[in-house]
Amino acid sequence: MQACELAFLILLTVVSCSRQYEELPQTTLTLEPPFPEIFTGETVTLRCGVEGGSTGWKYLWYKDSEDTPGLQTAGCSITGDSYTITAAAVSDQGQYFCRGQRKSRPSFSQLSNPVTVTVSDQWVILQTPPQPVFEGDTLTLRCHVWGYTATRFVFYKDNKWLQSQADTELSVDRVSKNDEGSYRCTARWSSTYSGDSAEVRVSVREGRPKPALTREPAGKLFEGDTVTLSCVVEGGSGGWRYLWYKDRQGAPVYQTDSSSGTGARYTISAAALSHSGEYWCGAGRGRNTSYSQYSDPIWVNVTALFSRVTLTASPGATVKEGEALNLTCEAAVNKTPRPQLHYIIVRDGEPVTKSTDSALYSIASTEKSHTGSYTCAVESQGVKKSSQELHIELQNSWSWIIAALSVSLVLIVIAFTLLLFYRYKTKGFLFIAAKSRRPADQTPAQPSRGTELSGLGQEPGNSTTFNIESVYAEVKPNEQNKAVHVTDTPSTSSGDEILYSVIDLKNAKPAKPRPKHDCDVLYSAVLVKTPEVKEEGPQG
Repeated sequence: MQACELAFLILLTVVSCSRQYEELPQTTLTLEPPFPEIFTGETVTLRCGVEGGSTGWKYLWYKDSEDTPGLQTAGCSITGDSYTITAAAVSDQGQYFCRGQRKSRPSFSQLSNPVTVTVSDQWVILQTPPQPVFEGDTLTLRCHVWGYTATRFVFYKDNKWLQSQADTELSVDRVSKNDEGSYRCTARWSSTYSGDSAEVRVSVREGRPKPALTREPAGKLFEGDTVTLSCVVEGGSGGWRYLWYKDRQGAPVYQTDSSSGTGARYTISAAALSHSGEYWCGAGRGRNTSYSQYSDPIWVNVTALFSRVTLTASPGATVKEGEALNLTCEAAVNKTPRPQLHYIIVRDGEPVTKSTDSALYSIASTEKSHTGSYTCAVESQGVKKSSQELHIELQNSWSWIIAALSVSLVLIVIAFTLLLFYRYKTKGFLFIAAKSRRPADQTPAQPSRGTELSGLGQEPGNSTTFNIESVYAEVKPNEQNKAVHVTDTPSTSSGDEILYSVIDLKNAKPAKPRPKHDCDVLYSAVLVKTPEVKEEGPQG
């Protein structure tokens, strides 16, 4: 049982370590010039590239062993991602590796593909590109002579004569599997002297390679951030030229101030919203360029750093002279953790304050010089966003006095209107009735429009009064009784204007029964043209 548990723990450890290794970024080692065999005394450079970009990486170099990194020596120099052999010696030949190291996680990259460097002390060597080559590539064979200038070169494939020419290089366009085999060359520099190279095996891989496209960082991307796309062709990137595409295949993107493609990497140094889109990469090499397939696409989505910037005024945009004023700039930041912000408050195009720790601009006593149009700008990571304009106006003390008087006048008018309405409800109004004069020949049978007073009065000749207090509130014509006329004398036939007023019947004593009359209402008239007032009842 214990043996099974121990085996299970060992298996978990192996799986965990393998997963950690798989998660490390890939590393690619290339050779410049792209010929692995050189003469003694020549110079060759090995270049190390880590998937996702070179940010923060330092490089470790290994020769023939993966255990101990190599050190810089007199004949070798290390500069950034390059390891240069300046004067090659036989002791420099061997198999080279590299890997990246940095402080942040992951702290190491994977070990690179091996590159073999052969240092020859022969007179003639045949140089070939790194193996394998792909179908469709252009194969270039170089017959290289040390110390002499050859005049004739003969190339052989599988020990069979292939080509004789004066040029040192032989090119095979669009290679196929039939071009795979062993090649050698013979160089002649005089009629009697010549030299033969060793055989070199050329391998051809079927199909076009498909690059692998990756991106770093892989998380959410905001305005002002840096992102790097890396393109790697399987089997090594020797001799490949990389092309980058955005939103559509076939039209490579051009480098700008904020984006650049260097080798197998495309870096956006200050991401903008316009950089959002779908990206591909491709590769080509050879004189008659042979292209790889397109990589799988990667989507780059750039999120706005600020969603909004607002400028507010307290107590308000209109302030009294001498009053304190506070302007506050607020920015809604989408990125977490929140980056450092720089605030600039501008009045009429001129900055009035700049700060990295405070978004408040205070005026202890507002004056006319403080009025104008204010805006607030917030800047971070090279991204700048401004608020809308806020107009600050000054209101002096006379404006407040005029406003107070206006309010008071309105209140007085409302109070007077309510008072009139109250008196109308409790006492009523005085009515003035105008009666047109009737011609003398008008018959009594045609009654003029008289006035009916809704209330009780007393009849002519009857001294009986009633304890009734009446308020006449309605005046309307009476068609049953004769009209009431007020004249200068009793015999006058024409009527004058009369004033009807409230008649109070007070201290009335009980009266004897009175005969029934035809009139229903007692009309009281007040003469207006003579000091003496006479009352006259209806005729008949």
